[in-house]
Amino acid sequence: METMLQGLVIIGGLTFSLAASLLIEELIFGRIVRLAFARRPEIFKQGQKN
Repeated sequence: METMLQGLVIIGGLTFSLAASLLIEELIFGRIVRLAFARRPEIFKQGQKN
């Protein structure tokens, strides 16, 4: 029973650590990623139609 509780604590700690690191990464790099992959407005040459 004690081993099962230790396993549960380890899995919970790893899950919390992963969630916290993903949150921090999104807060720091989220805007950079959004700017990098944002759609740019298409520029049409003269004579082209939509």
